[in-house]
Amino acid sequence: MKKKLTSPVYRGAVVLALAVPPMTSLAVPPAAPSTGIEQPAQQVTGVKKTGATTAEVTLADGQRLLLDFYGDNIVRLFQDPKGGAVRDPEAKPEAKILVAQPRKDIAGLTVGEADGSFTLSTGRIAMLIDKQSGLMRITDTQTGRTVLEETAPALFEKNKVTLTLKAAPDEYFYGGGVQNGRFSHRGQQIAIENTNSWTDGGVSSPAPFYWSTGGYGIMWHTFKKGIYDFGAEKAGEVKLSHDTDYLDLFVMVDDTPVKLLNDYYQLTGNPVLLPKFGFYEGHLNAYNRDYWKESTDGKGILFEDGKHYVESQKDNGGIRESLNGEQPGSYPFSARAVIDRYAAHDMPLGWILPNDGYATGYGQTGTIDGNIANLRTFGDYARQHGVEIGLWTQSDLYPKEGVEPLLQRDIVKEVGTAGVRVLKTDVAWVGAGYSFGLNGITDVAGIMTREGKGARPFIITVDGWAGTQRYAGVWTGDQSGGEWEYIRFHVPTYIGAGLSGMPNITSDVDGIYGGGNMPVNVRDFEWKTFTPMQLNMDGWGTNPKYPQAFGEPATSINRGYLKLKSELMPYTYSIAHEAVDGKPMLRALFLDYPNPYTLGKATEYEFLYGPSFLVAPIYKETAADKEGNDIRNGIYLPEGQWIDYFNGQVYEGGRILNQFDAPLWKLPVFVKAGAIIPMTKPNNNVTEIDKGFRAYELYPGTTSTSFTEYDDDGTTVDYLNGKVAKTVIKMEPNPKGNLRESGHIFVTIDPTQGSFDGMVREKVTEFRVNTTAEPKSVKARIAGKKVKLREAKTAEEQATGTNIYYYDAAPELNRFATPGSEFAKVSVKKNPQLIVRLAATDITTSAIELELKGYQYAPADSLLRSTGALTAPQGATVPDAGRTAYTLTPTWDMQEAADYYEIQFGDMLYSTIKEPTLAFEDLKPETKYDFKIRAVNRDGHSDWTTFSATTTADPLQHAVKGIKASTSCANQSGQDVNLLFDFDETTTWHTAWDNPKAVPFDVELNLGAVCTLDKLQYLGRKDAGNGTLLKGTVAVSMDRKTWTEAGTFDWAKDATAKEIVLAAHPTARYVRLHVTEAVGGFGSGRELYVFKVPGSPSYIPGDINSDGKIDSSDLTSYMNYNGLRKDDAEFDGYVSVGDVNKNGLIDAYDISNVTTLLNGGVNESRSGQVAGSLVLKADKASYKAGDTVRITVSGKDLANVNALSFALPYDTKDYEYAGMELVDMKNMTDLTKDRLHTNGTKALYPTFANQGNEFLLEGSGKLFVIKFVAKRNVKFNLTAKDGILVDRRLGTVEF
Repeated sequence: MKKKLTSPVYRGAVVLALAVPPMTSLAVPPAAPSTGIEQPAQQVTGVKKTGATTAEVTLADGQRLLLDFYGDNIVRLFQDPKGGAVRDPEAKPEAKILVAQPRKDIAGLTVGEADGSFTLSTGRIAMLIDKQSGLMRITDTQTGRTVLEETAPALFEKNKVTLTLKAAPDEYFYGGGVQNGRFSHRGQQIAIENTNSWTDGGVSSPAPFYWSTGGYGIMWHTFKKGIYDFGAEKAGEVKLSHDTDYLDLFVMVDDTPVKLLNDYYQLTGNPVLLPKFGFYEGHLNAYNRDYWKESTDGKGILFEDGKHYVESQKDNGGIRESLNGEQPGSYPFSARAVIDRYAAHDMPLGWILPNDGYATGYGQTGTIDGNIANLRTFGDYARQHGVEIGLWTQSDLYPKEGVEPLLQRDIVKEVGTAGVRVLKTDVAWVGAGYSFGLNGITDVAGIMTREGKGARPFIITVDGWAGTQRYAGVWTGDQSGGEWEYIRFHVPTYIGAGLSGMPNITSDVDGIYGGGNMPVNVRDFEWKTFTPMQLNMDGWGTNPKYPQAFGEPATSINRGYLKLKSELMPYTYSIAHEAVDGKPMLRALFLDYPNPYTLGKATEYEFLYGPSFLVAPIYKETAADKEGNDIRNGIYLPEGQWIDYFNGQVYEGGRILNQFDAPLWKLPVFVKAGAIIPMTKPNNNVTEIDKGFRAYELYPGTTSTSFTEYDDDGTTVDYLNGKVAKTVIKMEPNPKGNLRESGHIFVTIDPTQGSFDGMVREKVTEFRVNTTAEPKSVKARIAGKKVKLREAKTAEEQATGTNIYYYDAAPELNRFATPGSEFAKVSVKKNPQLIVRLAATDITTSAIELELKGYQYAPADSLLRSTGALTAPQGATVPDAGRTAYTLTPTWDMQEAADYYEIQFGDMLYSTIKEPTLAFEDLKPETKYDFKIRAVNRDGHSDWTTFSATTTADPLQHAVKGIKASTSCANQSGQDVNLLFDFDETTTWHTAWDNPKAVPFDVELNLGAVCTLDKLQYLGRKDAGNGTLLKGTVAVSMDRKTWTEAGTFDWAKDATAKEIVLAAHPTARYVRLHVTEAVGGFGSGRELYVFKVPGSPSYIPGDINSDGKIDSSDLTSYMNYNGLRKDDAEFDGYVSVGDVNKNGLIDAYDISNVTTLLNGGVNESRSGQVAGSLVLKADKASYKAGDTVRITVSGKDLANVNALSFALPYDTKDYEYAGMELVDMKNMTDLTKDRLHTNGTKALYPTFANQGNEFLLEGSGKLFVIKFVAKRNVKFNLTAKDGILVDRRLGTVEF
């Protein structure tokens, strides 16, 4: 129950009676807290027109709201309680959300009064403002429907404005930017901020914009973060808030999703059309930093010389890499070798970033101009091979005084001199927030065009915002590959980005981290064939990220899909252009097939790629064998006919396919009947595209269809000035009817309209008509004149001839397998095709027609083979083993005559179920569900059998898993205390039997995560015997140093479950039970459950990658971020998550949260408390220029040291870091970082940590030597700071 605040508190908030209404883990954003403030009605005293597009609303308290119409259907609402004028949101540096000309003319603005309300109307919308309550309602005058309705006045609080709107029962909401793992938000809450979590539930590029199926959209004109609640807190209510102190937003009214997106684009800019090379695979890594040393134990990466090499960011005595591989032996480790490697493996590659790594740079010459020249040399080599180059932007775009040449940047020369055409930004550069990022990409876009002589910008950014889309595509951030979860959450993420006005979205193929799972790698390559961009982020994972990294069959399969992507380039580029002002390339099914099933989450794991393809990625293992062959369930096909792209099988829509065969090589891809797909020859980059050739793959249907092919030069911004070409292709069946019978097909290619520089007008035209029988006649006409066609007898004859046709009875799709490989023996036969190839003609002057008589497409239904009588299935039930809180798995008896089974569940038909079981997932606990099942064969189907089942309860839904514990007393062998947390109520913990005086003792729990706690539940021995806990206290801690009492317990001596309710809901990482009384003086128990507050976020300390686990990927990140401070541009946000001890520095303590869990983890029970300090001593008091400075670091009275770090600031005018000599560091991992800070200062961060259980540093003595070179005569004056020693239990000593 909400408390009603007293009037003095209430007066701290300002209520606007005109709140805008609606119509008829750390990854999860926290629930919007209730303010408790009741929002009273505000009388409206007047509304007056103040200009041709503006009106002013006056409230009883003197407040004024400005309404400004940016078109008949778009209105801006602005109010500043402090009386400020209309303005752009504050941005430092300056950035603009709105385009320069965001307005359209309006038919006229009318203000009036009627029935106790003020009215405002334009040619499209009518606004009604109640005089007494001040609430507003907006109606779309075209549809006559109320689209937006307030339920409470807008609330102004300190640095927060909240709007409360009505949500209709059948209303759905989309938008909010890149909301990982989500696209349909009804009943959900989303964060409009970069949550610095790039996995499921996180947000990487938010947008303060959403739209509703009710017919409206809202964009908040601000750079401040917000929370949008679409009924999560209260059903039927939309609550929107931003952390700002004034109201400034736009309301858009329109009747289709595309129109609402275009309203948003009118204000913030249309999405950029990527250059053609950007649709090809990109490869990213650092090739100017690391050292490569031959491995002596077979570990490391295998190179072409048959040897393994180990990579190190520090000088390990190996070969230093470079972009061009000039030094002896260095070429295999160069960026050039990457291009060669793709070519040698016949893999498509469109672009490469050679500096994607911290402290990399792109040259080693000692001057910025020398490094630019080195970059240009590499760029020239890349462009000779059809590959464009780009850069990752870690720091400033322009030269900065005091920064060493290696890390200097000069974006003007990079673009103008070196030929850079790609820029990828990161958190390290976005820095201060959304306006900073928008300012930066705006700057770069201008430079790219100006210095690149009209070059089209290709920018990929994270931390986007409204307006980002007009300059850049977005990527989803750094995640771990090698796991099905990586594919699973990305599918709805991509869909949601397109619905948010960010259609150009990408992510790292198989993740930046992790890997090592061949089927996941292949499946990621497969589905990303049908996405805008692909990029291989190499160098950070457990294996190289090349498409050939896993060998066969992955190499052949990945190559095949990359080649398919290249063949689809004309289709892809056409739908990419459509996305500039239409539907996104990768689109939610409801955009073409809206119904209650597609509007929600049910179809979140499939999508349309343009109008013609339906793609259902393999995103989890269902029934996989050891080779990765699997099946896919839950493929919804909309109404109509859909053809399996790989074998031609026809499926009737309006049902859900299940148990669809998906061998490792096969992505479930369906083509819509009637599809027209422009294609080209397979190629490896845009320079290999045959501009004198065009092809169209056709799937004739029962209705007329058309497709508009779009083209331009693919590299410049000339398309914005109308230098484009469009070609309309039409396909008509005649007579209309069922194409399973003989038919008559007409295909017309209209003359191409428009032109662009470099356009080839004389083109060979090829038709690829999918069929199942050779047509009776084939005719073609050019400009109305009949073309004399001859029939080719072989595929070879067809491939080289023109004015020719060829019936290919069994086209082979496995055309790109590695010769001699096992996969080369796999045959992938497609349905028959009729190939018609016409001689080159001027496509701008002549229409081309193809006429087929006797056409039919009637493949045998491979799923329906059996005949005979069928009976209603028997034995249909959901056994106990098939019931969980969220899943029901029915089973039934098989019938010999049945080919498959169908289940009616809800309003949907689940079809093609070949096995006698199917799991229904994502259900609600303790809910009854009804099913109907029937058998199907070629003769028809049986009667239905009905049955019901109820999901179970989930009492442990919010229990914390993975707890590790220790006790202050000994435990009985085989009955360790960790049995108390194993979620197995048949096991028992017991203290040592020979110690009946264990009490009092402590049980200390390491939750493994920071959680908001609700309660503890204890299950004692079933006989309430020895060790049953009776009395004690509970305390919580974040660091094991400071403990806060959170509760007490005083339990009866019986076998019932006991609870400790933690009413204050403390947030803790550690829990300690201090037991003061137990039966017999022992301790025992079957289970101790620790429950989180339902819905509360939790996070794992050290999980800097926010992927829900600790692994080597987190250590890799810490290696790169070590030494970053809170004042560094890249610290806030993503990196700050890794600052576990919140001291504003990434140090050994933070890193130890990872290393203590690696390699099996440490044994906390065998770790004592850390003690001691470090002493630094230079070998001389002063040095001359060129002298080596040796600083010996020694331990003094060390005990239990598992990790250490300190900072050693130095002046780059005096010293240059020259390396480290290890003396006695045991097996510790060297994580030392020479760090350049944003403010231009530099410091060395010697850092060492054990991974898992390793020898500890003990006693006194020399540990290591730090070496510098004096750059001028100096007196030694370096002093260590921020020193810390860490033990296995994360205890610390600072020095």
